[in-house]
Amino acid sequence: MLPFRPIKLSDKKDFDRIVKPLKSPLCSHSFVDLYIWKATYDTQICFKDDYVFLKQKNENDIIYTFPLGNGDLKSAIMLLREDAKERECEFYLAGVNEKQREILTTQFPGEFKFCDRRNNDDYIYSSESMITLSGKKLHSKRNFINRFTTANEGNWHYESITAENIHEVFEFHLSWCALNNITEDSEIFNETCAISLALKGFEELSLKGGLLRLNGKIIAFTLGSIAHEDMFIVHIEKADHTVSGSYQMINNQFAINNFEGIELINREEDLGKEGLRKAKLSYNPIMMGRNYAAKLMEGVVNESLCQ
Repeated sequence: MLPFRPIKLSDKKDFDRIVKPLKSPLCSHSFVDLYIWKATYDTQICFKDDYVFLKQKNENDIIYTFPLGNGDLKSAIMLLREDAKERECEFYLAGVNEKQREILTTQFPGEFKFCDRRNNDDYIYSSESMITLSGKKLHSKRNFINRFTTANEGNWHYESITAENIHEVFEFHLSWCALNNITEDSEIFNETCAISLALKGFEELSLKGGLLRLNGKIIAFTLGSIAHEDMFIVHIEKADHTVSGSYQMINNQFAINNFEGIELINREEDLGKEGLRKAKLSYNPIMMGRNYAAKLMEGVVNESLCQ
């Protein structure tokens, strides 16, 4: 078996050295995402032959990520297939982007079948549109922001997340959970662990963050990181929905303060949630980061992995 072990914060340097040059469009190939959600998916990592191998769990299924690196791909795939065989589990690859799908099809002709995973596709935007909100399609976003600034003139401000205010951010998240009736048995409660890990490792993860205050009180915050020189990923965004325009305002202020010089903004997937899908589509993505699952042709596809 491959020597998989739990992912650690100290893995970031080697991970980024291998993965960043690949310029993958998927947030699932981001160290930050893999690390902060490690408890939810039991994320395991292995470095071998200048590849990053990743293994996660989806309920009781073991899922491997497409090998990330520039070595001998056929050997890398065979190592994962052998690992799955020794663990007596079906061999699934997830986190397969468009380019990687083409590579699999070319190097392993007729061996893999692919599942579209619409719920896991990433929403990708131009940074210019997120900063300027120009054009007819984003008119409603400008209206929300204009109404917010008019209603709260002189009483709001944006600030970057720093060591001095980071504890307030987590306190706001807990109050947000209470406001939205998020309990420990809720699916969304897993996000509390992810946010905690992100804030604790804020500097080591090279995160950027911003918050919005109204009358001195935090009403919104967001966290993101640079995936590679062309793309920034927004990992977390939370706002008080009772304050009209708070989501649109934190989104735009964070963009103005952090997206200059970056071409693309990845706002991650919608996980099949109708409200989230509607919100992400309303910002007019310029493309979707397709996230496929791949299964050997002789196997039986687990449909739950294709959602």
